[in-house]
Amino acid sequence: MHNMEKYSQKQIQIFEGVMTLLREGRQIHELKVADIAESCGMGKSTAYEYFSSKEEIIREALGYHLKQNFMELTESVFKETTFKAMARNALDYLEKSLEERFTGIFLMLFTEKQEKVKSGSYMDEKMMMQMESIVLYQVERAMIRGKEEGQIAEEMTLEDVRMTTFGFFMAYVHELIQLKVTECRIRRPQLTEDQVKEEVIILKDRTLKLLLKTLS
Repeated sequence: MHNMEKYSQKQIQIFEGVMTLLREGRQIHELKVADIAESCGMGKSTAYEYFSSKEEIIREALGYHLKQNFMELTESVFKETTFKAMARNALDYLEKSLEERFTGIFLMLFTEKQEKVKSGSYMDEKMMMQMESIVLYQVERAMIRGKEEGQIAEEMTLEDVRMTTFGFFMAYVHELIQLKVTECRIRRPQLTEDQVKEEVIILKDRTLKLLLKTLS
């Protein structure tokens, strides 16, 4: 389903180079093939043996990592047997993703429509459509479990559950960034690391409570 096996080890190495730069805070439209190649420990000419342009490298790298991260999220969510535990694990995974500086890209999957950035879109439209289909399939799996347990109202449609769940996820990440990303903690600079941990737990509990209340 995810077609992860089509890439060679060298191609995956190049993808890791792209993600390393993005996690370091580099802007996607500023990346150069030479920078990507250096980041993954190979020459610029070697990168061009596998891809024809910078745009292709970035497009394929984003697609690869979006699929990889969503597979990890799905595995984390569905190892639980109750809908509430599934939702909690999803929040835990988003926190982990934020710590790895990937959440902003990963959450592009959760938007209503893909918005093209001013410098041009690096997201492959066909890939995004495939991912949307995969996402909806997994949401439906969770919705069925939630309805069986009475956590989700019977009249809630698949689109209702998707919009509600992803809306809460995005709000949660927005608040999480304010707490955990050092340069964004201007409004609450007095918090110690232990206090941040406590606030994150409170935020996670509140998000889960409100999500379940809205769905029911």
